[in-house]
Amino acid sequence: MISNYFSSGNVYVIDDSFDEARPIINSLYAHQIPHIFSDGSRASLPKTPQQVRLIFLDLNLSPSSNPVSVKDFKSKHASILNALLANNSSSYIILIWSKDEDTKLQDFKEMLDDINYNLIHRKPIEIIELNKKSYFKESSNEEGVIEYEFIEGKELELHELINDKLNENDAFKTLTAWETIIKQSSNKTVDYIFELARNEPDKKKKLKELITCLSISYLGSENFYVKLNNDNQRRTDGFLYALTELIDDEIEKEIYVNKQYEFSDWSTQEEVKKIDVDFKSKLNSKFLISKDKNNKELTGSIYKVSKTKHSYIDILYDCIEIDKLNPFVKRYNDGKPTVEQLDKKNYISKRFKKHVTSNIFIPIELNITPLCDIVQKKEKYYRLIPGILINSDYYDCLKKVSDRDYQSPIIYLDEYMSSFTTLLFLISSLNFFVSLSFTKKFRLDIG
Repeated sequence: MISNYFSSGNVYVIDDSFDEARPIINSLYAHQIPHIFSDGSRASLPKTPQQVRLIFLDLNLSPSSNPVSVKDFKSKHASILNALLANNSSSYIILIWSKDEDTKLQDFKEMLDDINYNLIHRKPIEIIELNKKSYFKESSNEEGVIEYEFIEGKELELHELINDKLNENDAFKTLTAWETIIKQSSNKTVDYIFELARNEPDKKKKLKELITCLSISYLGSENFYVKLNNDNQRRTDGFLYALTELIDDEIEKEIYVNKQYEFSDWSTQEEVKKIDVDFKSKLNSKFLISKDKNNKELTGSIYKVSKTKHSYIDILYDCIEIDKLNPFVKRYNDGKPTVEQLDKKNYISKRFKKHVTSNIFIPIELNITPLCDIVQKKEKYYRLIPGILINSDYYDCLKKVSDRDYQSPIIYLDEYMSSFTTLLFLISSLNFFVSLSFTKKFRLDIG
């Protein structure tokens, strides 16, 4: 049922006639789905874009007596979507609720594909046609103005149509079900915090004490009252980190205890093998890479460093397969023939320097300082492991098994899009583990 997957809200109904939108709104009300109605005017749209999952959209947002040009139609609907959507991807569905599907739907689709309207990279994952005309009877009043009246008894038919159409996109439904779990878990966690203060005469004071105790539980008492005495931001961060752990527990319980929607449309093993490396690299990046460059001291941060202050030659020497080096050299040695016998380490030292300069190899250091030490300001040294970001073309030249080296999956970095394929992977070597005093200045280039 639609109510199982969109109870977290993020649903908009856009129609210049509330009476014509009423059947949709009544169905959403009946199934307890939060939603927002807009007549399409700028004043009725959110002040800042929102994450939206469903949009019921009328294509005729201008009076029928004053038809607009195709250009004006596209501009109006593009401005509505751009004002409404914070989505940076195709993470929403549009359900067309319009009497003008036959004449305007193609113009609407062309608008989505037009780069000038800034929607081509975030078109809806699906456009569903609901055929509004089939639910209304048309008549003329005494003045000859055409009026529309919803056909009584069609409510259930409309709701079942919406359910059937949405059920066809199993993956979208599963993701929105997960969103509902997250919202329910966060609501339960916050509700539990308030419940602890339920019987207290001074609830505000008790809530203050609870927030303080949660922050101390994460930061430690000495850090909270001494080292962070005037640092309200770090104290607040401690509270939020502690609350996040409570929410994580609630999410796990919600998934385990309560029956969730069962996704069944799994990819076959053969289909997974055919997934292109570009797609996999971007998925890996979401798990492994953060684009936040404002907190460069945090655990997991990667720092681009000078090749003159880095042990990349030794790392490459340990990691590269000698029997695969010749094709590797031939491809990246200006087309010159390779010699049969190479002094590998000498070659790396002399020739690979230009590849480092060209961002084919990117010397880095990985911060592995325990996060709790950083948050609690207990760190005396930053713990660093040197490594290299390597263009994915070189992947086959590396040793696949090593107890001393870590090789990441292929990842995607936007920063190097201009010159090279951005599919990179990371090698870090435990052999070259170092510590750096926190009083020294970091070499921070990559977040």
